[in-house]
Amino acid sequence: MRGDMDILKINNNKILWAGTWGIIILSLFAGCSGKFGSYKRDAVVKQAFESNQVPAEYKYFYYGFDTRPYVIFGVEPKYEMNSRMWKEATPDTSEFKEMTRWIWEDYGYYKFGADILDPNGNKVGVLYTAINETTIKFHGDNQISVIPNTPFLGGPDANGGVRAR
Repeated sequence: MRGDMDILKINNNKILWAGTWGIIILSLFAGCSGKFGSYKRDAVVKQAFESNQVPAEYKYFYYGFDTRPYVIFGVEPKYEMNSRMWKEATPDTSEFKEMTRWIWEDYGYYKFGADILDPNGNKVGVLYTAINETTIKFHGDNQISVIPNTPFLGGPDANGGVRAR
């Protein structure tokens, strides 16, 4: 009889530990989950940035130096930035035109324009960058995060931005 009780204790402990780990894993996934958007490259968007004819109805932000930014994007006014690394930019100005002219690029990283899409695939903005690995995340209360995976921050090519092919 005592042996049967020991087996029950062992099985109960296994179930308890499996349940505990299951809850921990689910909590991690729930905490990391979010509504991710995407971008879709578009030559018309690239031309709009290069000619300083971007849609006026968007709010614009840039990341990097004002003389050589890494990313410029515009988004519908209902969205608020969820980061302090972004600075506002004013389109249809000579400064904005210079920013788009001097946006960072390197071997293996070439400028492109793209539509920003929300998790449902609806266009909510435009993007201009040479950084292929850019994450767009939507949070509650109309918050948006745009996260460029930059080489100098240990991104895909942490060896100075040169990609070996």
